[in-house]
Amino acid sequence: MIAPKQQHQLEVRVDQRIIQIVRLLHCNMPELEDLIEHEITDNPALERIESGEDDTEVRQYSAPVQGLKRVYEEEFGIESDFDPIGNAVDQSLTLREYLMRELRTLLPERQHAIAEYILDNLDEHGLLLGFDNDRASLETGASPEEIEAVVQALQSLDPPGIGARSVQECMLLQLHDLREQGQGNPVAELLVERYFDRLVDPPVRRIARDLKVDVSEVQEAIQYIKTALHPYPAYRYRPPWESILPASHSAIKPDIIIRRNPAGFEVEVVRPRWFLILSPRWREQYEKVMKNPSDYSPEMVQQVTEYVERAKQFLVNIEARYRTLQRIARAVVNRQFAFLETGSYTYMQPLTRAEIAREIGVHESVVSRSISNKWVLLPHGDLIPFSDFFAPSLGIQQAIQEVVRSEDPNAPYSDVQIAEILYRRWGLKASRRTVVKHRNRLHIPSSRERKKRK
Repeated sequence: MIAPKQQHQLEVRVDQRIIQIVRLLHCNMPELEDLIEHEITDNPALERIESGEDDTEVRQYSAPVQGLKRVYEEEFGIESDFDPIGNAVDQSLTLREYLMRELRTLLPERQHAIAEYILDNLDEHGLLLGFDNDRASLETGASPEEIEAVVQALQSLDPPGIGARSVQECMLLQLHDLREQGQGNPVAELLVERYFDRLVDPPVRRIARDLKVDVSEVQEAIQYIKTALHPYPAYRYRPPWESILPASHSAIKPDIIIRRNPAGFEVEVVRPRWFLILSPRWREQYEKVMKNPSDYSPEMVQQVTEYVERAKQFLVNIEARYRTLQRIARAVVNRQFAFLETGSYTYMQPLTRAEIAREIGVHESVVSRSISNKWVLLPHGDLIPFSDFFAPSLGIQQAIQEVVRSEDPNAPYSDVQIAEILYRRWGLKASRRTVVKHRNRLHIPSSRERKKRK
């Protein structure tokens, strides 16, 4: 008789507590509120207590759960009328308001009135059809060259094609933008430049012969134009935060608030405006069941134990999230003191996730999850992505500064040239729009302004 062989099988089980902690770390404030709401619905042992003016009862219930606090209590000794949530970005921002806000950062103050005038001439499609620089010059008192400079600044903004003076120019602007992102199509650009009036029913073979390319390349370019371009850029406008937050959330909410105090800066991790506690009724029932389990049915013992222990673990994990975010934010504040003091990206120090992870004794992935998709409210009121404190954007900014410092004062580099040099010297891929964004953050004027100043 052959003895049965014993087989050892290694089974890997993922601890559900770890999964939950990872999920909580990754959540931003609106996502956290949704997750908590879902957990409350699923687990009757969790109880939410709304905060209010008279919260004696709330404080009484909050005592057993260490560390739970209201978000906006006057516990820091700072009197301020500024409401971070109330001052979050308003999703009613119109396309015109968004464009004017961006142009104010791009243009010197004397050109703001010109920008207002030009935006007043945008039609509902986001185009400047029939716009004439000479007429605008007469009506504004600015030179035609200055009018053109403001139009070009407008055309550098999102959505691509905005401020074009014709549908053809709109499509060319979009093609140039796609090219800068590494998604261009040279044949499509030639088609729009030379055969725009024939694009409805293009003579494919003749065009291929004229351009000395294969018929298939022309057909692919035509399909590319149909799918990648839009003749009316205003229809592509979305508020800047819609690509970051789900559509169900009406505004960006800060996850971290940094406040100035006499000793420097303090960090607050934003919490909901209510308490989340273990239900006193379920806690009492749990203690009874644990003391005399034989007095209750096995089903009831299992149910009470499962709900209460799950609620306790959820509260522990929530607190672990808050503590981790607090430690990371505090470490970042210590490294980026000059930026917080001035509000200028010029003073942002090189910083990596690995450095912060080593400093607070966690894995780099913990830092990455903790800063992902989260927002920080700065002392002067700006709301920025947490990731702005870290590379690689800092590397790009430093590289842009180096390029500008090394340029010929009589022939400053354009934004397109800067993007090309970034890639050639350091392998940094950046579109013209990316260069413009970081140049403005560094308070570096446009090439035209730099030439005048020098």
